[in-house]
Amino acid sequence: METLFIGKKYYSFQELPSTNTWLMESLVAHKLPEGTLVLADHQTKGKGQFGAIWSSEPFSSLTFSILLKPIFLPISNTYDISICIALAIHDCLNELRPGFKIKWPNDIYFENKKVAGILIENQIHKSSCEHSVVGIGLNVNQTEFFKLPKATSLKQIIGVNFPVQNLLDRLCETIEARYLQLRANMYPSLLKSYLEHMYWFNEIHTFQTDALQFNASIIGVLRNGRLLLKFSDGSTRDFEIKDLQFIA
Repeated sequence: METLFIGKKYYSFQELPSTNTWLMESLVAHKLPEGTLVLADHQTKGKGQFGAIWSSEPFSSLTFSILLKPIFLPISNTYDISICIALAIHDCLNELRPGFKIKWPNDIYFENKKVAGILIENQIHKSSCEHSVVGIGLNVNQTEFFKLPKATSLKQIIGVNFPVQNLLDRLCETIEARYLQLRANMYPSLLKSYLEHMYWFNEIHTFQTDALQFNASIIGVLRNGRLLLKFSDGSTRDFEIKDLQFIA
């Protein structure tokens, strides 16, 4: 891989409960540098958003975590990291085939199925983000997804087996490129690209909250990560990640 710091410090395991957990527990004790990467061929307790489990077939997927140190970001702007990581994965996958989309808040979709997920765990110190552990799960060569009807893989989409290491190398390069843009204070440009590649952006679809189901269109994402929807009467409302479901 041709990077300055992403993946230069590299740990590889055949099996771990969770790469995010390993990195969170190790980053202080081992004084790990920014860009440290930990990869597991198989995660036994992979983590998803809000305590969900990320399940993947051993040796057929990419499950890894990267340590970032975005101390330049105030606490209120930590969703910027999600934007740049999602864009980086999108950049890499769209080199293989056009059509991948970013589904708010942290998934990569092809058509109506999920091919990758992101879990970011931040450590806050005073008023800034001291550490971000970025966990990524990408379905590469897996072809069966038990009880996961909305899951897919690169092999199912494109029809060929992919060398996992080559994909990892390219992902490290695109992640570093987007992260350097964030460090260079290019948030407006990142947000513009993020919205251009967003799943369901500016389309009327059905959403659901605990209280009701309704039609609306996605028109933006606020700096704090809340999704901005527009209703048929022209009114707008923003939603927290855990309060909204995508229906159809």
